[in-house]
Amino acid sequence: MRDMLFSGERVINFRPVFLLAVGAALAAFAAYSLGTAALWVALLLAACGGIAVVWRFRKKQRISGAIAFTVLLTALFCAVAGGFCAVRSAYERAPAYAGDCTVTGTVREVSFIDRGCRLTLDGLGILHAGGYDAPAYKMYLYVYSGEAFSAGTRVRFTAEIETLDFESYGNVNVNAVLDGVKYRASGAYETIERIGTSFDLFGAVRDRMRAVLFEGMDAERARIAYAMLTGDSGLIDEGMLDSFRYGGVAHVFAVSGLHIGVVYGLIAFPLRKWRAKGAVRLPIVAAVLLFYAGVCGFSPSSVRALVMCLALALADACGMKYDALHSVSLAALLVMLVNPVYFFQVGFRLSVAAAGGIIVTGGALSRLFARIRRMPRKLSSAIAVSLSAQLATFPILLDAFGYVSVLSLFLNLIFVPLISFVYAVLFVCALIACLFPFGAGVLLWVPEWMLVLAQTPVLAFDWRAGLICGFVFGGAAVLWFLTLFVLSDKVNLRALPRCALALALTAAMTVSMLAGNGAFAGTILRLYARYGTDLLFFGEGASRCLVLTGAPDPEYAERFFLREGADELAAVFLVCEGQEADAALAAVSEFADIGRAYISADADWVDSFRGIEAEGMRGAFSAAGVYAEFVCAEGLLLTVDGVRILIAGENLDTDAFYGADLLIAENYSAAAYAACLPAAEAYFEKAPGKISVYGAGDLQISLKGGIISCKGKGGGYEVRIV
Repeated sequence: MRDMLFSGERVINFRPVFLLAVGAALAAFAAYSLGTAALWVALLLAACGGIAVVWRFRKKQRISGAIAFTVLLTALFCAVAGGFCAVRSAYERAPAYAGDCTVTGTVREVSFIDRGCRLTLDGLGILHAGGYDAPAYKMYLYVYSGEAFSAGTRVRFTAEIETLDFESYGNVNVNAVLDGVKYRASGAYETIERIGTSFDLFGAVRDRMRAVLFEGMDAERARIAYAMLTGDSGLIDEGMLDSFRYGGVAHVFAVSGLHIGVVYGLIAFPLRKWRAKGAVRLPIVAAVLLFYAGVCGFSPSSVRALVMCLALALADACGMKYDALHSVSLAALLVMLVNPVYFFQVGFRLSVAAAGGIIVTGGALSRLFARIRRMPRKLSSAIAVSLSAQLATFPILLDAFGYVSVLSLFLNLIFVPLISFVYAVLFVCALIACLFPFGAGVLLWVPEWMLVLAQTPVLAFDWRAGLICGFVFGGAAVLWFLTLFVLSDKVNLRALPRCALALALTAAMTVSMLAGNGAFAGTILRLYARYGTDLLFFGEGASRCLVLTGAPDPEYAERFFLREGADELAAVFLVCEGQEADAALAAVSEFADIGRAYISADADWVDSFRGIEAEGMRGAFSAAGVYAEFVCAEGLLLTVDGVRILIAGENLDTDAFYGADLLIAENYSAAAYAACLPAAEAYFEKAPGKISVYGAGDLQISLKGGIISCKGKGGGYEVRIV
């Protein structure tokens, strides 16, 4: 019977480092979900370990290893869970500021954004109404127009400060927390005073690199080269960046395994040729890679790749066998020990998933493709590597960005080998050009034209046609990864039980995804929001409608439209002032065909946006199967399935009484609440004590039989109104 089920000594070989990494990930998730109560889970782990020890003892097997692993796993779980709680507590205890403050700080990093740049300031001094503080956290300062700032510049300005939360829109505010940023402000270039300079090594290298690239290359190619070398894609034109995203190759702008691996090879190859000893090679490789990761801002992908390469260098220097899965697991484990919040960063998950996917499923896929007659071994290996990475990152990409490129397998087969070679040449030439800037034009001529060649297949086609979108995995992603693992060669099952287990997992995943994405009876309202981009969708297919309370940011709006699978809208309701209406229609028309747009006749709107049927409405009217009425310029009353819904803009006229069953607004207002006395409420932005997209993530509201049901991440309610 045993021979019929699996081969080898056991179904799965014991991999302690991998299991420790999984334990660390579970600890971070448990701490996020349960807080300090997650530490009780460590007792459950210890109990399970104790059972394993007793079982091995009764089988008269050695128990020292089981005891050591149980103790290590329990201690690691406590360390990661406790570390996450400590990071969260410290972040939430930091002082908050309101109103205009005078701020001084030192520029440590410059990232480029649309129409300006984002400065990361540390060494803050904040003069406010209550006195003077020097908080330990940093600040993002968004500067619009003007020249670029240099790292190390000391600045002073007066602005209104926004204090960031540990969680926003139902998720950890990962980038800010990892960057140590607690505050945010914005201002015009002219209002920021330079009051001194100090030397910043990594910032100076980035500034020098940027200056050399733009001096020696065409501006468009210089932007791409700078993004490839540093991971900062803010300078690239948004349309071009979309082409890379839709093609599934935007990972070349995140310094990761491809980049660090190339740099490692460039260092290790000559050292081997010169027959340098391991004791010499290892510190040289470590120093160069560590410095390069610092230039890239110690991004999670670069840190993960750095640890992997150092593990490879250590194994090579000591003459040990290199285990790729242990290396990836160790890298992930060390990163989470440094800061458990890394677990919640999309880039970190994608980086680990891609590397792990190649290791776990790449071999089995390569052997499968090798069975195809006349297929070259290198081609089968390349297809296997690309496909395994994309299978492993598929659910993460879909949940994070709303889409995945189905054509990316084809493009990556062409692009990745080409761009790896181009990157190697670019890195060497850029390094020499930084040392000898007077020769930048000559030194960068070859990599510039190689970049032209490399970007041609990406820009030659509209890759948007090959996008998969319109659903998310959610918790079903775990079942997806388990299915891939069962189908890999890491599980020693026979064909029949392997297929049976894979089918069972697939069935469970399908049911879970239908529950999360399926359209059930009744009308579903879906609320999305990100920093002023507030969208309300309802209806399905060609009858889908959209309500806007202002002009959306195209970057955020695109993600939500793709998640909805909305390329056609029967109606758009503009619950905003007339001056915002044209900008809102322009943004929406980039992603969907609009049947008709409606706005209040009191909104002082001049129809200057041509190409879309738009009407200024007064009184009640019927549109796309629902009854609607603009009660004021920023108030829309909808009657859907017998439920009266008031969508309120920021400046709702609260002098009248509207009477509504459901209030949906940007922010909580006692006056707006009193104007309709709703049975249920939902808000887009922060609303303490109320359910909101800011607090609970994207919301889904069901209207059926006089019952209003609302659910979000970790929150919801159900109200009967009749």
